[in-house]
Amino acid sequence: MEETKPSLELRDIPDVEPLLPMQWPPWWAWVCLAIVLALLWLLIRHLRKPTSHALALRQLAYQEALKSLEKAKPLQTAVAMATSISLTLRQYLAVAFGDPSLFETHEEFLARHNALADVPEEIRQSLSTHFATLCRYKYAPSEGSVDLSLLVPQATDLLHQLHAVPLRSAANGS
Repeated sequence: MEETKPSLELRDIPDVEPLLPMQWPPWWAWVCLAIVLALLWLLIRHLRKPTSHALALRQLAYQEALKSLEKAKPLQTAVAMATSISLTLRQYLAVAFGDPSLFETHEEFLARHNALADVPEEIRQSLSTHFATLCRYKYAPSEGSVDLSLLVPQATDLLHQLHAVPLRSAANGS
């Protein structure tokens, strides 16, 4: 039996880099992280924007309602004044609180138990009483002279009270 001679040929050292643990994530992980952070920032910005937009719309509706109430002061007939005031208050409620009262009759507004749930009870009661007074002037006008001097100041006071009520979405911090 013949013995084989050992080979004296030297082999290269194998590359050990793939065997070492990675110290940094790969480039694609950094790209994914950047995309996730950008999306999170856009989401937060989007969630904050409606609140500021809603507050701006509410402020604009408040200013327009004040102007509209000033325009209602010189109206001479009870029907015209009551209709103007009612429409002004209902438009403000529609914009500021998202209430559908603008498109409802007086009876539908009173029948809806969740109407203006964000408004304190005493303001809701005052508003309901004022709407009842306006309804009486609109739909059952009296033939005698009626003192209309208190309608606009009462409506203005109610408007100030309604505008002072914080929005539920703003109060929750969103």
